[in-house]
Amino acid sequence: MPAADDLPANAQDFRQNLLHWYEKNKRDLPWRRTSDPYAVWISETMLQQTQVATVIPYFARWMERFPTVAVLADAPLDDILQAWQGLGYYSRARNLHRAAKQIAETQNGVFPDSFTDVLALPGVGRYTAGAVCSIAGGRDTPIVDANVVRVLCRVFGVLGDPKATDTQAALWKLATDLLPPGNAGTFNQAMMELGALVCGSPPKCERCPVQSGCYAFATGAPSALPQFAPKPVFTVETHVSAVVEAEDGRVCLRQRPLDAGLWAGLWELPRVVAVADESIEAAAVRAATEAGFAGGTPRNGAVARVRHGVTTRKITLLAVPVVAASDTTSPEAVWLTPANALETLALPSPQRRLLEQILTARQSAATQPTLF
Repeated sequence: MPAADDLPANAQDFRQNLLHWYEKNKRDLPWRRTSDPYAVWISETMLQQTQVATVIPYFARWMERFPTVAVLADAPLDDILQAWQGLGYYSRARNLHRAAKQIAETQNGVFPDSFTDVLALPGVGRYTAGAVCSIAGGRDTPIVDANVVRVLCRVFGVLGDPKATDTQAALWKLATDLLPPGNAGTFNQAMMELGALVCGSPPKCERCPVQSGCYAFATGAPSALPQFAPKPVFTVETHVSAVVEAEDGRVCLRQRPLDAGLWAGLWELPRVVAVADESIEAAAVRAATEAGFAGGTPRNGAVARVRHGVTTRKITLLAVPVVAASDTTSPEAVWLTPANALETLALPSPQRRLLEQILTARQSAATQPTLF
């Protein structure tokens, strides 16, 4: 525990007011009804970059399908990716699988209880390890996530970009110093809850239980903190998927390699990024060729269109039918109807929306079993 001189002057009032507010205002969330570290780990991983309302049904389905580390470790990766569909950032799901296997091999299937061992799991950083160890393990480990960053920067006047190394270090030290011994789990959840429900963007200062000691509120410009650096400029890209169709209405889909970065291990219609001055038809033929088809001929232009964003990219994804002169022997390719693909494969959200549009167009056709 830090010496009293190391603590901000308003630290004690902050703790007391925050915990009192949390006791009366905390949400009844499913992962707060358990002390199982596996469940807390799953929830914290799902909540990264994802809204609570979105996570709740996914968490319930996940815990029913993969109730323990052992079950998760034994499950095929395709099943895990399919269960994760719609949450995005699929590396989280792949890391959960890798970590479960590591626990099965090195911890006899028992979720580790030390901060060091939890931090050593694939995909687990300082925040997640701190959350699991404090909430499920009762350890005095701090957390700093986006919600906590807003609270700490505003209440205690932490200046500088929170993503900068020195500011990050200051935030982690402050979060550590503020921990009430023996009650870190509740305190950490209270800070996250305050950041989520009150100290958002913009902050609801009129509802804040720690307003009287808040540096940012006293300045009259609470939204000026945190001082994040300007966001990078977005780039615009066009992605084209080739819809290569068999006579019976099945289409070709390929599985992305496990080392392919974004959407690794997921299935998609053959896709390329259109280059400068390349028509979407030419890009579609190139996508089909890269999938193992030869002599492709585009037809009908784009039959489906999806817009989405990835980090600093704004992407328009188009589906263009291609008639191929040869079949593919690519081992990572399968042939399924759009309906079966939607039901059985783990698909990136943009590809899922693309296939849904194709399926809708087919269903609206009067007599033709195929779209093209």
